[in-house]
Amino acid sequence: MTAWFKVGVGIVFFLLGLGYLYRPSLIERMNAFVRETFFNDAHLALDRHKWGVFFLLVSLLFLFLGYAALNGAV
Repeated sequence: MTAWFKVGVGIVFFLLGLGYLYRPSLIERMNAFVRETFFNDAHLALDRHKWGVFFLLVSLLFLFLGYAALNGAV
């Protein structure tokens, strides 16, 4: 994976995590679109804080890996 791809994935997960925490209505609309493949209503309603924190942590991991690869540290 390239460094820019890792940074891009990190930003996507960061925005998804913030969406789960602060804009659940936006996530509910996305959920209606991809319900059969990725999401479940029970997870959205009951576990939104858990998923939000998970996506924020994954975004930090990808952002760090991308940053480190861009600077030649890894």
